[in-house]
Amino acid sequence: MPLYKRNLLVLSISIFLTTCSWNQISPFLALYIESMDATVNIARWSGLVFAAHFVSAFFAQPLWGKLGDRVGRKAMVMRAGFGLTVVYFGLSMSTKPWHLVGWRFANGILTGFVPGSITLIATNTPEDMAARAVAIAQSASAAGSMIGPVLGGILAGIFGYRLSLKASGIILLLSTLAVGLLVREEKTETISERSTIKEDLEIVFESPVMRVVLVTILLANILTLSVTPVLTLYLREIAPTMSGAISGAIFSLPGIAFVLTAYRWSNWGERQGFDKPILVGFIGAGTAMACLALAPSIWWFGTGYFIYGLFAAALAPSAACLIATKIPEEFRGRAYGVQQSAGMLGGLIGPIAAGWVGDRFGLNYIFIFTGAVSLVGSLCLLQLFRHIRHLVIRKPKTTQSP
Repeated sequence: MPLYKRNLLVLSISIFLTTCSWNQISPFLALYIESMDATVNIARWSGLVFAAHFVSAFFAQPLWGKLGDRVGRKAMVMRAGFGLTVVYFGLSMSTKPWHLVGWRFANGILTGFVPGSITLIATNTPEDMAARAVAIAQSASAAGSMIGPVLGGILAGIFGYRLSLKASGIILLLSTLAVGLLVREEKTETISERSTIKEDLEIVFESPVMRVVLVTILLANILTLSVTPVLTLYLREIAPTMSGAISGAIFSLPGIAFVLTAYRWSNWGERQGFDKPILVGFIGAGTAMACLALAPSIWWFGTGYFIYGLFAAALAPSAACLIATKIPEEFRGRAYGVQQSAGMLGGLIGPIAAGWVGDRFGLNYIFIFTGAVSLVGSLCLLQLFRHIRHLVIRKPKTTQSP
């Protein structure tokens, strides 16, 4: 088996296990908070716990991406894996909501297993296969997101939240050891000269393609992560007697949709340009999300949430494929790092804004808020794509189109 295929296989399995381990507990953090102190504002604390990760990760991700370009992406994956193992065990021993905020903040500083793995795949796969390899890795991540909540709902119901978190830490540790033993990175020294963070950011914001990537990931994370902290609470409002397994299954629906359609979205983008799946994805996902506020039952909600996932599956893979195909290899690791920071910013804005909206107007208005953000974002991206096409017509030799 060629080295790049072995790397893709091992890293995809590790990504799946890592994402599965985190999603065993993340959908139920609101209930975990409630089990610690039922007198606090659960929606607000849920938003803070989720946002804490993204505050620190926003600043840490570009540094890890830059360091990965110098010392190798495998080292960054190993660093994240061992660090996050400690975080999971710390979360399992927390007794107050603010403990969770602190550990999630540490999680953001140490994070990078999945983005580091995807960057390693993108930089160690032949150019003509890089986009598809990235799509496979993204699908593995989505599959973990699909199975994790169901498994977590069952484990939490039988053993409790703390044991689920410890199980997540063990799974992550095993995934990290597998990467260390089986993955080999050939392309590590890709930068010919050192640059500062300021210089890297100047390069990013001068690139029309990177501007599209940053806006796409920022809005996609606002769309997704605004809902995640309070989804369990909202499902309990619709169906008070719903079991944890059913709640976990509903959490998994966008992941199922992602696995079914992400590769097809990427193929369409390769043939027709990635602007099309990105725009269609935002319009469809935003419309479906807004309609969820009107769902009269858990079954209608599940159907709408699955439809949302079908469209949302176009966003992150298309952005990753733009970097894999349009950004020079020597800058690709830093590009993924900045992309992750944009996602972290979205993850910071989304839960805090959604927590305020839910506390002020009701949880169902969070879906209207996120749907509106998605639809407005699609208009902004349409203007960016038009600008890029204008540049391509004027300077066909120096500017690339998405």
